[in-house]
Amino acid sequence: MSADNEMLRALVREALRDALGGASGASDIAKALSGSAVSAPKPAQVVEVVSLANDAQVQSFVHRILDLAADAKTLSALRQGEIVFQLSEQSKVSGTANPGTTRVEKGAVTESTIRKAAESGSTLIVGRKVVVTSLARDKARDLGVTIVRESQQDNQKGSVMR
Repeated sequence: MSADNEMLRALVREALRDALGGASGASDIAKALSGSAVSAPKPAQVVEVVSLANDAQVQSFVHRILDLAADAKTLSALRQGEIVFQLSEQSKVSGTANPGTTRVEKGAVTESTIRKAAESGSTLIVGRKVVVTSLARDKARDLGVTIVRESQQDNQKGSVMR
């Protein structure tokens, strides 16, 4: 009977040690139960600052993630939060001030509309019934502003107006 009791005590000690984060001995167990025990160290975090101000930077970021995920250890670190990503201040500001598109629902797109879109670096999305003047098209071509008809964007077909 004493062998069974001793084995039971050993199992209880082992279960307590596992539950209390490796505490062994009465003083360690008392500290763990009181909450003053030293907790298991949190894994160090690697913070990578990323800028996502345009499509090229987003694509570059996606490739970076794929490269990191190719290694099993790094993938595990990503999943456990040991590697974290933070937006650069420039991305935070440009993300709120310039979402990247300017939408025109009705009326006409003129040269001044194109100039404003070029200054903000945005793509112009126009509704189906919006008229784009010839001068606006020429100005868009000169300034590199992309004009997309809304119906073309929804259907994922058609050409981009230049």
